[in-house]
Amino acid sequence: MRFKTKIVNVPLFTNIVQTLEKVHKGCVMHLTTEKIEFILASEMSDGLQVWGGINVASLFEDYRIESMNNNELSFEIILGHIHKALKSAQFATDVTMKLTKNQKGLPVLSISIITQTMQTATIVQEVPIQVISAAQLSNLKEPPLPNPEVYILMPQLKLVQRVVDRMKNVSATLKIEANMAGTLKLSVCNEATNISTLFHNLEHPQIEDTIPPRSADIQAEVSIDIKKFIGFLHTSLIRPANVILCICEERALVLHVLLDDLYMSYFLSVLI
Repeated sequence: MRFKTKIVNVPLFTNIVQTLEKVHKGCVMHLTTEKIEFILASEMSDGLQVWGGINVASLFEDYRIESMNNNELSFEIILGHIHKALKSAQFATDVTMKLTKNQKGLPVLSISIITQTMQTATIVQEVPIQVISAAQLSNLKEPPLPNPEVYILMPQLKLVQRVVDRMKNVSATLKIEANMAGTLKLSVCNEATNISTLFHNLEHPQIEDTIPPRSADIQAEVSIDIKKFIGFLHTSLIRPANVILCICEERALVLHVLLDDLYMSYFLSVLI
């Protein structure tokens, strides 16, 4: 099993890792010859799942991967460890990452960082990983869901983040309502107060393999854990081009985060 590459987009890789770290301390990374996938399954993150991916060429160059498993490699990693290494590489002139073993014979990602100021310096950081088998990976399955009752493009996440940060002090439950006429409503309440914010004139994208709702009057709502929604909102770090909010009533809130060839899908369980 061999893996070695140059990291050529350190800022984007760092932001992806930091975004996932806001949800859970660890994740599964699945590397193929063409794609890098990031998986946070429900058993890892208490009901909030994240499934994401990006093309190899968007992060790496001189990418080489060999294995008996169709030249694929999967492993669990503590996001804080690789985040720390990538932060050290923000101003590097060359960053190389490879699979190797430490002095105890355990698998690690060795990240070699070369910086040049008055003189050239090389820093090597070892990030522990736990390699998982193809059989173990196959047990992680993206949740099957029906067509959403409503789907809508979200407003700017930073704006939503400011609103929800104020709401979290009122209630642990966030109610989300949307319709196919372009309106999104966020609300919280307790015995003393009721707060809501409305966003109007939002667009509705066409989602592949999804049957469009028959009428603009169709609306749907879900109630979710506000802390989990705040965890999702940290995707503002990657400055997505679009975020699609999908409501599957009584099942889940699904949020698709899109930026060029990067995608991240968040699945949040609803509160009944």
